[in-house]
Amino acid sequence: MTHAAVPEAPEPEPVLRAESLGLRTRRGWVFRDLTLAVPAGGVAALCGAAGSGRSMALLALSGRATTSAGTLDVAGAVAPAVIRTRVAVARIGGAVELEPDLRMADHISERRLLGATGPIDGPADALGVTLRPGAVVGDLGGLDALLFAVALAAMDRAAVIVVDDVDLGLDDRDRDLAWQALHRLSEHGVAVVAAAAEAPRTGAVVRYLQGSESWAS
Repeated sequence: MTHAAVPEAPEPEPVLRAESLGLRTRRGWVFRDLTLAVPAGGVAALCGAAGSGRSMALLALSGRATTSAGTLDVAGAVAPAVIRTRVAVARIGGAVELEPDLRMADHISERRLLGATGPIDGPADALGVTLRPGAVVGDLGGLDALLFAVALAAMDRAAVIVVDDVDLGLDDRDRDLAWQALHRLSEHGVAVVAAAAEAPRTGAVVRYLQGSESWAS
């Protein structure tokens, strides 16, 4: 008796697709040749040392920085104004950061004032964040502050969340916990693109940046 071969499941369509993306200023390339495809429920890591263009790459992928080369499609959108509605920013160093003097409750209220319509309890639970409304953000530990920022971004109900400096100030244990938390969140259908100095020890798609060139792992 012969058995018919079971066809392999097709690769999921990417919700974010960047092809040869690059950003150049008068001083030269900030990053270039960034090609990336992330499906809904996927996690991607942009890795490189300080000055490698990680933060600007996240701004570009979120439609918040004008690129000089390549193409970007997010959930069928190619216009930056529309892409911005489909990519939520959790944290990007120097551009989008939590206000350390505000309480958790203040940040949640502010996110709602900016148009967020989703709940925070579900994302916080997936990420392992304990919501303490009266807690001052500046008093949170590095891991808690990072994951709280991601939970806030998840309130936007966007197709993609971007977050910078995932491993900043964290020891090896907390770095692993951070990536594990991002994977748990992604299981709810959102794509996550995160930047870090070092590649995670998880199943993320990894792209390395060195300012003038990017390559895959």
